[in-house]
Amino acid sequence: MNILDELRQKAEEKKRALHEHKTQEAQHEKTYQKILLPKMQFLFDSFQELIEYLNFLEEPVLVPHYSPKYPHFGTLFQRNYKINTDGRMGMADYNRLMQINVRFLCEAEGSFSYTLNGKSLIDKEHAFLFDRGLRFQQKNRGMDGALFIVERKIPVHFRIMVDYKKAVLKVGIFNHENFQVFQKTFMPEQLDDRFLDTLLGYFMRRDNRFIHPDISAQDRAAILDYIAPFHNGGDGDGEAMLAEPTPKIADPIKNLFSKFQR
Repeated sequence: MNILDELRQKAEEKKRALHEHKTQEAQHEKTYQKILLPKMQFLFDSFQELIEYLNFLEEPVLVPHYSPKYPHFGTLFQRNYKINTDGRMGMADYNRLMQINVRFLCEAEGSFSYTLNGKSLIDKEHAFLFDRGLRFQQKNRGMDGALFIVERKIPVHFRIMVDYKKAVLKVGIFNHENFQVFQKTFMPEQLDDRFLDTLLGYFMRRDNRFIHPDISAQDRAAILDYIAPFHNGGDGDGEAMLAEPTPKIADPIKNLFSKFQR
């Protein structure tokens, strides 16, 4: 192969690659405009209306037991809602929505304090409080102790984002309960009225179906039938097993669980 043939072949390969890339980009854009964008607009409109009502009514949602790890938070109040679509507290083009961010506070008056001993424990506590966005002070006590003073104010963040190339929407929830971080991916067809109802139900602390979806009676029966032979030689109570952590189950049951983990 001479030099011109070699360059000609490389040029043709690059042209094919560019054409494939443009074709993929065109398909991504078509999917976004036809499927993803209407879902994002639907979710944005719903959250914006909800927030307008909540801020106008000024009736905070009660949070009586936010975290077993920090019972000193006591009863908190969920309020001060804000929404943006650009990640910087502003609004992006409504016809180009890529993310929806809803932020609010779980808060109450005052602060609480506690002392920890041991450098490793202190460093771990500092990192945790900082990572969860809490306002706190750390005062050293002696050679190996520290006093932590924590404000009763917890920032909470709900985020819905478009994964443009995979044509899915991702939901992330930060600090809503017990400092948990929740992330899940949803196909566009899953984002219907029922999805919105369970998401807003969780947002308003009325139920937790969004992060703990209900198991249908049919699927529950299938699980019980499958695990029965493994529990006390088949003589035990299968219902009790569903209420406790269970060992890894063999392949025949995986398909049944998979849809609850998508």
